[in-house]
Amino acid sequence: MKVKEGEELASARKRQGLTQQQLSFKLPISRESIAKYETGRQGFPKDLRSITAEAIDDEEYYFVRWNESAGDVSIPYLNGEFIEHHPTSMMLLVKRESTEALDHLERACWFKPVQAQTESEREEMKRVVFEVLDAAASMINLVALITKEYRFSMVQIFKQWRLTLKARRLQK
Repeated sequence: MKVKEGEELASARKRQGLTQQQLSFKLPISRESIAKYETGRQGFPKDLRSITAEAIDDEEYYFVRWNESAGDVSIPYLNGEFIEHHPTSMMLLVKRESTEALDHLERACWFKPVQAQTESEREEMKRVVFEVLDAAASMINLVALITKEYRFSMVQIFKQWRLTLKARRLQK
């Protein structure tokens, strides 16, 4: 595990008010091992990453784990200088990004086969993808903020949500 990854683990643990000892009680690893992972003295076993994320149940840490497992194909945690982590501010961001995405979706060429589209139509479709990603990023960050503010377990929220997806036959 790189030191930065260890620092992320330590930060998430501290944000949740957990000591290394308390975290070790939730996992099949010792406090000493957690200390080594956090300082980068020992690599973090891949098979422990998922259960560690669930044990910590920290919104920001889920984004880190997602990025580490999927690389650039992941939704980032929005923490730039123009982001205010307040529910109303994030809700307004979601509305703005969603409206922009829907506007682009309506302007895109959906009736022509891909191979028959002009270069400008293909570029517009790429803009659609970016706008939809912006909307998705704002939405998932709002979910993270709500779970944090209301002290909902993100693990439990996602487990319940996945059950509804299956019940609605949107996921097998």
